[in-house]
Amino acid sequence: MRFPPNRLPRAACTATLSLLSAAAYAQAVVPASAASSAASTDSSVQRQSAAEVKRQTVELERVTITGSGRAQTASKVPYNVTALTEEALRENNITDIKKLINQSVGINAPENSARFADSVTVRGLNVSPVDANNLEQFVKSTLSYYLDDTPLPNIGYRIKDVARVETLLGPQGTLYGAGSLGGTIRYITNKPRLGKTEASVNTGIYQTKNGGVSNDTDVVLNLPLGSNFALRASVARLDEAGFTDRVSNPPWRKGANAWVTQPDAKQNLYKDDDWQKVNSARFSALWRVAPGFDITLAHAQQNQLAHGTSGVSLTPLGVANARNQAEADNAWKNPDLTLAKLPCNPNCQYTNQGQAPVAVDKQTILSRYPEFADRKFTMDSVDVDLDLGFAALHSSTSTFKDSRIGQADYASQGWAYYYSLGDLGGAIDSGRSAYMTFDNTYKGLSQELRLTSKGEGPLSWIAGAYYTKQDRNMRFSEVLPGMDAFLGKDKAQASPLPDVGYSEDLGSKYRETALYGELGYRVTPQWQVNLGARAFNYSDTALGKIVDYAGGYVDSDTTTTGGANGKAYFKFNTSYQLSEDLLSYFTYSQGFRRGGSNGFKNLSAKKVVAVDAKEYKPDSTNNTEIGLKGYLFDRQLYIETDVFQIEWKDPQTYRAQDVSGFPVNGTANGPDARTRGWEFAGRFRFNDMFSTSFSSTTTTGKWVATKTHCLYVDGSSCRTWSADGKLGATPRWKHNLGLRFNTTLANDWYVWAALSARYTAKVQTDRADSPAENATVPSYAAYTQYGLNAGVAFDKVDLSFWVQNLSNVQSLRSTSAAGLMGYRAIYGTPRTMGLNLSYRFF
Repeated sequence: MRFPPNRLPRAACTATLSLLSAAAYAQAVVPASAASSAASTDSSVQRQSAAEVKRQTVELERVTITGSGRAQTASKVPYNVTALTEEALRENNITDIKKLINQSVGINAPENSARFADSVTVRGLNVSPVDANNLEQFVKSTLSYYLDDTPLPNIGYRIKDVARVETLLGPQGTLYGAGSLGGTIRYITNKPRLGKTEASVNTGIYQTKNGGVSNDTDVVLNLPLGSNFALRASVARLDEAGFTDRVSNPPWRKGANAWVTQPDAKQNLYKDDDWQKVNSARFSALWRVAPGFDITLAHAQQNQLAHGTSGVSLTPLGVANARNQAEADNAWKNPDLTLAKLPCNPNCQYTNQGQAPVAVDKQTILSRYPEFADRKFTMDSVDVDLDLGFAALHSSTSTFKDSRIGQADYASQGWAYYYSLGDLGGAIDSGRSAYMTFDNTYKGLSQELRLTSKGEGPLSWIAGAYYTKQDRNMRFSEVLPGMDAFLGKDKAQASPLPDVGYSEDLGSKYRETALYGELGYRVTPQWQVNLGARAFNYSDTALGKIVDYAGGYVDSDTTTTGGANGKAYFKFNTSYQLSEDLLSYFTYSQGFRRGGSNGFKNLSAKKVVAVDAKEYKPDSTNNTEIGLKGYLFDRQLYIETDVFQIEWKDPQTYRAQDVSGFPVNGTANGPDARTRGWEFAGRFRFNDMFSTSFSSTTTTGKWVATKTHCLYVDGSSCRTWSADGKLGATPRWKHNLGLRFNTTLANDWYVWAALSARYTAKVQTDRADSPAENATVPSYAAYTQYGLNAGVAFDKVDLSFWVQNLSNVQSLRSTSAAGLMGYRAIYGTPRTMGLNLSYRFF
């Protein structure tokens, strides 16, 4: 039996929590009008019930996306592109980028607390550790982010009043805006609608095991003013309660050795300390100047205060193996004790820091000082859409500012610099300990002009021009309270802030101008060929100022200017429509990421920093992909599958300079690497009420060359990366499986339920620098996690219930430093249960 091209029987196309990939995304509906920057103008649309909206979401087969530069259905786009619609986002309780990535099989990131900066890995492109990072200078993401047409350095913007989220795997840059190395995530916001008044409120309450009750509420209003003008406003508030406690003074520091707790000297335990509060808003206005000529102005802002750290602190090995308090005191006062020196040797009970007992209990972190990140984001944009007849013209001008300031405990990381050196006043039994602060700011302006051909002929094209300037400052300071008073006049140099022992100020000014485009030709009704190119000029001025206020060992002040003119990369794509419902394709595409400079210093006349250590080059990717997508068995089965190989040239990886025992962190270009993988997503409908979905990815990555990198021109301080050393951060396998039921009752109530299972294989915590290290680099163990969603929609109401981590599995996702405060084990979020309610007034 065949179905009309725009309609399938109920439940034929459904999305579940487990299948956040093309096979799922392609099942939800997006109005064609939302696919472009022009807003919907259908004033004749009548109010639909919540049940009807839900039915349309699962009944219509096609989702319109713009990742290809023009409005197309996902099943017809000849590469791996997916889109999750607003309805599916709400149904699956996806409200931020961390939740989106956590449910994806193609993208990976450690499940850290909201305050952390995360390295995001796509298609295995990663050479950084998988751990909790306070500092963004250690983050090397291979994924790029867009809010509408504005590229951003990272995206903490919450998913509220967003029409859809598009994910494009593989290098991008010949179709729009800035390029990307391995993939792109785009938030496409809802635009004002002419001739239609809309108002809705959406609220949810949820609770994590052992935590408080959280609330997430947003209100949306669309208001037409006359026939050619409309306003849209969206405001949201998140109050997320924590589930991890913080203890300021560790239990092994007792009596006269106990620390004065922070920030309250009378309070040592801080309950549910890993909370966050977020206020966000977006206001936009549409003016239809004339038919086919629209101007849209928008302002978005968000303030986020993310507090604390989710995880568990384990007892330092020396303390854990102590047989009495005297041995425990000796252990924490000598944190450099090796196992060979421990008094219990050779029969120590604990020999692995990760297997030591918990310091307090299974829901407590040790941190002398409060830890937080306070982030503020604003963006203003003007979009112009003009129908020229032969082509559609789109212009987007935007500015943004993204700032992030915060604080973290530094007792573990800083013991070697402050506590073991009594001449700084931070002797380990002094009662003082260090903390660190950071202050990062990104500012940018982007201008994009794009022409997209119209018409039904065999020739199609997209041509665009793009300009951006982005300024960045990343500041980091280490603070030891009381150090200034202790050092007095003997302090090496005066710091701008009290008690600062070390600071970094890493800045850059980046400018890029690009011309890009694609030309497509339909050779036959089934065979399409596309050629794409991007030519650009860029300049990048990097500033690095490092000051060691305590001794001047690592002071440096550098300025490096780089860039290129006439740089270009290309794309080739061809596709063949095997049948009306089945598409095959081949793609070759290239990606690019900017370089930068390091704050390394010359140590002597012989120890002069080499040129390729002072600065690191851009890295690039060559991606080859063969895929198949479409429907089989009378449209009962939808599949999307591909195999890919990425050649990674000059990958940027971490590198450090040792200055009198003090590490100065930087970046270097490693040897070429390669990743390979297979991606699959599918959905099968049993009947009108039941369907199942499955997605899977397998990825491997390794160095394919051997390279030795020396810091100094005399050939000293060298590091070698050897061919066949494995890249880290990506599991070998990820699987998502889902089962969904939906039906409409006699009273027109739409009822649905979905069960999901998500499997992630073990994750190598870091790269291996040689084949010999492949078996020795630690890994996080594999885990399986289950979820449950259910809901009912009727009249103006949509009510749903959800459970994440149904079996409350405890799986290690990330770690951070051991040292004085012990090893931090960061696990996935415990079982969380929630209830969501949406009410549409109009």
